[in-house]
Amino acid sequence: QEDYAKALEFYLRCQEILKTTVGESHPSYATNLHNIAGVYRHQGDYAKALDFYLHCQRIERTTLGESHPEYATTLANIGRVYEDQEDYTKALECYLRCQQILRTTVGELHPLYATTLANIGGVYELSLIHISEPTRQAEISYAVFCLKKKNTLSFQP
Repeated sequence: QEDYAKALEFYLRCQEILKTTVGESHPSYATNLHNIAGVYRHQGDYAKALDFYLHCQRIERTTLGESHPEYATTLANIGRVYEDQEDYTKALECYLRCQQILRTTVGELHPLYATTLANIGGVYELSLIHISEPTRQAEISYAVFCLKKKNTLSFQP
C-alpha cells in the first residue's frame, strides 16, 4: 500500500505541474489521469478509478479523437474497472468498442488487438462463472432445445 501511496503522490504532483504548464486539455495531462486511475484500480477504489479514466477519456475524445489507439486503451481500462466490479455487460461494451477501434487503427495482427480479444473472452468466461446455477441450466436447456429443433428441421429422409 505504501508503494501505491508513493506512486499517487508523484502522479498528483505531476498533475499539478501539467495543469499549469500544458493545461487540463492536453494529452499529457490525460495520460497522467490514466496513471492515477490505474493506481486507484489496483487499490480496489473502483469509483475513483472510473472517475479518472472517464475524465481521461473526455480529454482524449477531444484531443485525439475516438479512433485513436490511446482512446481505445482507455476504453479497455474502463472495461477492466467494470469487469472488476462484475458488471460484465458494461465491460463487454467497452472491450467491443476497443476492438473496433484497434481493428481499423493497428490491425488484427497487433498485440493490442490480441489483448482485446483475450479481454472479451475473459468477460464471456467470467459472466458464465458468475451466473446462477438455475440460469445456467436454463440457458443450457434452451441451447439443447434449439440444436434439437435445428436438427429435426434440417433432417430430410
